[in-house]
Amino acid sequence: MSPRSAELLARAREGVASAQLQLAYGHAATAVSTAYYAMLYAARAALSERDRHARSHAGTWGLFREEFVLTGEFEETLAQEAQRAQSRREASDYGAESFQLAEAGQLVTTAERFVAAVERLTA
Repeated sequence: MSPRSAELLARAREGVASAQLQLAYGHAATAVSTAYYAMLYAARAALSERDRHARSHAGTWGLFREEFVLTGEFEETLAQEAQRAQSRREASDYGAESFQLAEAGQLVTTAERFVAAVERLTA
């Protein structure tokens, strides 16, 4: 694994751990945002391994889909869940929307699954 990909994947793992702690302390909105970013960093790590890079969140998800989902290397449903988390993150960060712990917990679980899947993909 390239140093840049390893750095991004480490950041993704750190994000999952942080989201889990935030959830445990009842900080649902912050957990939502942090879980989303964990998935974004994981997606960027996978893309980095193929020397693919995007400037935006949407660009990252589009490249990830093109490079890994459409080729059958990554589960489509999990990739869609990760991409959908972007709108929840935006509601948290920009709309100051509050979240139930259950919804935040589901997103954190998705992040755990997504990062683990990327780790398997890049191993």
